[in-house]
Amino acid sequence: MTDLEEILQNKMPSAAWVIDVEHSTIPMLNQAAESLLVNSLGPIQSGQRQIPLPLKQKWQSRLASCNKGQSFSCRWPFSSNLEQSHQCVGRAVQLPDGRYGMLLEVRLEKVTQPPSLVLETDTSLLQQFKTLSFAIFSLDGQFINASDSFINHFGEVSHINYLFAVSSAAKSFMSRVNGLSNLSQEIMLSTVNGVRWHRIEASFDANLGQIYLLAHDIQEERDHEVALYRLNNYDNLTNLPNRNLLYQQLESALQNAKKRDRQFGLMYLDLDGFKVVNDNFGHRVGDELIQRVAERIKSSIPSGACLYRLGGDEFVVVLENTHDLSELEDIAQSIMKNASNTYPVAKMEMMISASIGIASYPQHADDVDNLLKNADAAMYRAKSTGHNLYFVYENHMADNINAHLTLGGGLRKAIENEEFELHYQPKVALPDENVVGAEALIRWNHPDLGMVSPAKFIPLAEESGLILPLGEWVIRRACRQLQEWREKGYPAICLSVNLSSRQFMQADLVDMVQAILEETGVDPAYLELELTESMLMTDAKQSIEKLHSFRKLGLTLSIDDFGTGYSSLSYLKKFPIQTLKIDRSFIHDIGIDSDNDAIVKATIAMAKSLNLKVIAEGVEHRSQVNALGGYDCQEVQGYLYSKPLPSDDFVQFMQKQVGHESFALVETGSL
Repeated sequence: MTDLEEILQNKMPSAAWVIDVEHSTIPMLNQAAESLLVNSLGPIQSGQRQIPLPLKQKWQSRLASCNKGQSFSCRWPFSSNLEQSHQCVGRAVQLPDGRYGMLLEVRLEKVTQPPSLVLETDTSLLQQFKTLSFAIFSLDGQFINASDSFINHFGEVSHINYLFAVSSAAKSFMSRVNGLSNLSQEIMLSTVNGVRWHRIEASFDANLGQIYLLAHDIQEERDHEVALYRLNNYDNLTNLPNRNLLYQQLESALQNAKKRDRQFGLMYLDLDGFKVVNDNFGHRVGDELIQRVAERIKSSIPSGACLYRLGGDEFVVVLENTHDLSELEDIAQSIMKNASNTYPVAKMEMMISASIGIASYPQHADDVDNLLKNADAAMYRAKSTGHNLYFVYENHMADNINAHLTLGGGLRKAIENEEFELHYQPKVALPDENVVGAEALIRWNHPDLGMVSPAKFIPLAEESGLILPLGEWVIRRACRQLQEWREKGYPAICLSVNLSSRQFMQADLVDMVQAILEETGVDPAYLELELTESMLMTDAKQSIEKLHSFRKLGLTLSIDDFGTGYSSLSYLKKFPIQTLKIDRSFIHDIGIDSDNDAIVKATIAMAKSLNLKVIAEGVEHRSQVNALGGYDCQEVQGYLYSKPLPSDDFVQFMQKQVGHESFALVETGSL
């Protein structure tokens, strides 16, 4: 007797037998199995019971995936002389000749009905549903039989509970199916390929005590639904929720706020100068920048706030259950603070800020549409005032945005009709206070509205792209002014023109300036370009190349609004510039605020060490002049000396100051 036979006969009291899968035979079985399975193991051939071909194929596949001694659950529906249903537990074993077979041990199950009826019913149903995932379970959930399709899809499941991905779902299903004749639902089930969505149809046969289960895999349908949902409700570039989900949250927030007497608010964000990036670097770079911006805004807001992308360069932040507007203002300040850091995009270091408008329910509107509209109006106020600013909505802002849109409609026509002109504000040298130049500010002489400040129409020009033809007009007009003064016999003078950020990023800017100089016959030594430091830092490497190209033309270069653009001093010494203009925000409290005094004094000292001239703008009081003179500032300008003047008035002003004979140096800027 072999060791395997010894185990079967003496150590396994329950029915057990060995399957020689390769030969499709049962060479060994114990006495309990002989008695129990007398009618279910097939005919005797050559002294051995034969197993049916389907079972041979099934166990061949099963054996190939098992290691020696590995246990597994197996199901083999058969009838017995005791009229009982059975479940087998098996493992792979080595046969006497060295090949591997299967050792099966029977475990008795509760009698549910006469086995002959079970087999007849099973065979009929399985034949009917052989191409579907169909299974039969007992009233207490024990497995009875299943189609090959079911086994292939779910594997071998000894109990119906093992089908369900969540145990509570199994309990709910069993309680419901026992009380209903038919049940249909969509639910997640565990398969050999992981957890997947299914539509299950179940019926309960009280006479037979059986549960019939038909499962349809609908994971692909669910995936398609999810894909459509994301397509309709999420931005595919940033993966942020879009306008559809924004309106859903706002409507829900509105209902909750009304019901519970609470507040909520939102912030409307629009990036400053984003079109410059798209126009000059292309949409791929623009898209990458939008992604980086979205990531940074999301990291700047609290976990309870939600960020949405409306499209383009517009975002909305929603914060529910607020107690005070200061909560929204704190978020806006956090966003602006983070905007001061550069964005690594396409191997460049870019800078971009946002204009932010804030509105809150119920202070500023009692419905979703007006809340968004008012936040948008506050954002336009911030954009028209400057960059990287936020404003809380006020009633008059709705009127401002209407005027804003009205101006936008007439801007293109104004360029065609040449409704713009340059006004000049004198510059004064210290300490003798002689007039040595001027800065020109562009004005729009609107036929209906009169003189319009650049603060109102320059943001419109930036947004619409009209800043490019407008900027070209300014450069050409400045050069023609030089020509006109030369033709009238005035001494040669130098005009300085401010460039907008979008204009500076224009690919053919250097060629355009050169063409205008050649067209007007103006000596490049008398044309100066003013640029802001934030403009230069958008792409410092490219800025350096462009500035050197201007210097090769013979132009003079200066940095305007110095101290407000977070520039790097390491880059400052690389820029081929000749002048620094200190921003008026540092001049306003000079002599009063020690911090401002320290900044101005340090800036002047640094400029001297770099051989740069320093000009202070926004001078309105004699005390400011005295302080700046004490710090060795070389030039100043402001209302203390004169407001911006039209060309003819500026000439008269200069003649009164120094006389026609000594009218020597005038500098003009554009924007």
